[in-house]
Amino acid sequence: MALAATLGFPPSAWGLQPSPPALERVNLADGGKHYEGLVESEDDTWIYFIQIQRPTGRPTHLVVRTLDRRTVASVVRLDAPQRAMLRQQIEQFVNRAAIEAGRMEAVVLVPLQKEGNHYQHYAGKWFTLDSTAEPQTVRRVVVRVEQVFAAYRQMLAPRNRPARPPRLVVFDSMEQYQSLLAPRGLKILNRACFLEGDNLVAVGSELAHLNIRTARVNTQVELIQRELKELEKRLEMRRKELADAMREEGRSRSEIAGSLAMLQRQFDADVAHMRNDLQRYQRETAQTFENSTRQMFARIYHESFHAYLENYVYPHQKYDVPRWLNEGLAVMFEGGVLEAGSLRVDAPNAAALARLKADLDGPQPLALQQVLSTDPAAFLQLHDTASSASDRLYAYAWGLAYYLAFEKHLLDSPALEQYVAPAARQLGPVPRLERLVGMSLGKFEQDWREYIRVQKAAPQQVSRFPVSTAAASAN
Repeated sequence: MALAATLGFPPSAWGLQPSPPALERVNLADGGKHYEGLVESEDDTWIYFIQIQRPTGRPTHLVVRTLDRRTVASVVRLDAPQRAMLRQQIEQFVNRAAIEAGRMEAVVLVPLQKEGNHYQHYAGKWFTLDSTAEPQTVRRVVVRVEQVFAAYRQMLAPRNRPARPPRLVVFDSMEQYQSLLAPRGLKILNRACFLEGDNLVAVGSELAHLNIRTARVNTQVELIQRELKELEKRLEMRRKELADAMREEGRSRSEIAGSLAMLQRQFDADVAHMRNDLQRYQRETAQTFENSTRQMFARIYHESFHAYLENYVYPHQKYDVPRWLNEGLAVMFEGGVLEAGSLRVDAPNAAALARLKADLDGPQPLALQQVLSTDPAAFLQLHDTASSASDRLYAYAWGLAYYLAFEKHLLDSPALEQYVAPAARQLGPVPRLERLVGMSLGKFEQDWREYIRVQKAAPQQVSRFPVSTAAASAN
């Protein structure tokens, strides 16, 4: 049985990729195949094993396997403390939906009327969030954004404390999104943007349509929950009625106890059936939400990264972050897999990789010197044309950022700190990068192209590249 969800592991030393915990291992006698995970239980004939699968760039899965001992060559076990830790993480994985629901209930929202809209307002330490969506959806969005900001902090440690945290506004319609931008003189077809002058991440969505689609399911959930409560009340009444009637008939205590036990078993079966229906509806709601908001969250992760970098890591008043690096990192993070506060970016962004590979294999690929020297305004597209030149730049920027992070391990390093120092700008784009990577641009570009050509993307749903519009703000 495979469980399609995510399992959170602690971050690695340099923060980008969560490190898996120590795992137990079952080595099979047939061809050296093995499974890694946890021995859940065993007897003389069978080993019940929870396999942990972490496909690159995809959410972690659990697979429960029943293994015949005759097929097992050996078992490598953990010590008791390690087993206890791993079991706890697996339990958190299985109960992730309940954990997230608990976090959602803890989110405090306050009604707020502003900018002609009725918002649900959330005030957090790292950001504030206003949304026109219905409260339960807003709580779910808040939980995700809190998680992704925690992931940013793991990847790039905060260096700066802003006067006020960035503000996120998530609209449940595109009309409201455009209405916010219009007074600023902006008409942006892209569905999200970071307005640096306003310290504002604005996101348009179709959450209003999602609410309509999920209303029927939520009604069924509420109905089942009420029926469960009524069933519990009826059980107590039925137990009393049955016991009284049997006493009047002169039945023995053992007969009464047997009948009550039978009644309890029937009740337990009815409750189990209703709870299965309830879980099915809840899974349907969660899946509908995931399918409908995947692109929205990718945009939020992208634009919120710009806000995090500007507010907490490299504010433009103190640092000089080249636009290609800012956008490249944002594209890298938008395609990540969020797992319990850690953003896994251990597989290339599928859309960016495909675009970049096609260009590198084409007749006129960009030279890295062109990418490094490109006017920052070239990244800022105010339209949504899939074949635009800015898409090409985004692909190259992503490829550079990904290579520096995963192959060169330079993210959040002293060398990167030196690279974004204002004085480094005087070196010029090429010498500046050469000092960062410790080699000539020609050698670096050769190594980089070979690295990109052998990369493979895991299947994932990734939109074309969201765009920051910081420089386009009318402020």
